[in-house]
Amino acid sequence: MLNVRHFSITCLALVLLGCSTSTPAPTTAPPKVPTTASLYARLGGQPGVSDLMERTLARAAADSRTQRSFEGIKLSALQQSLSEQICALTGGGCRYQGEPMGPVHKDLRIKPSEFDAFVEILRQEIDRGGIDNRAKNELLRLLAPMKPAIVSP
Repeated sequence: MLNVRHFSITCLALVLLGCSTSTPAPTTAPPKVPTTASLYARLGGQPGVSDLMERTLARAAADSRTQRSFEGIKLSALQQSLSEQICALTGGGCRYQGEPMGPVHKDLRIKPSEFDAFVEILRQEIDRGGIDNRAKNELLRLLAPMKPAIVSP
């Protein structure tokens, strides 16, 4: 027997959510990844993270505030290493095999202003890639503890 109260509540919920019994119009927007998925999946998995790192590094290498730190650096190798590191940090199942942050950045003498400019570029590229704020903030929280190892005193 149909529970009229349950049926009414379900219909109200569907109306409030904007659902209907008609077939929805096709959309060109990519499907949403469930928020229960790993952060890596919400960042777009390997293609999404790789693209994010490629765009971020290209901009950072060309930006007057950060380009000094990237002179003589093979960006494709750095992109691959950073993508692997982000994969490991965000639940993608990778194992980061690169060098620890401290020794790698020791001789680069990266200033706090350079680091902050890089983070600004990363934030902009995350937004440009359509990654939601929750995933962006989760990623930035995971990366923030690396600042003391990257920035020179």
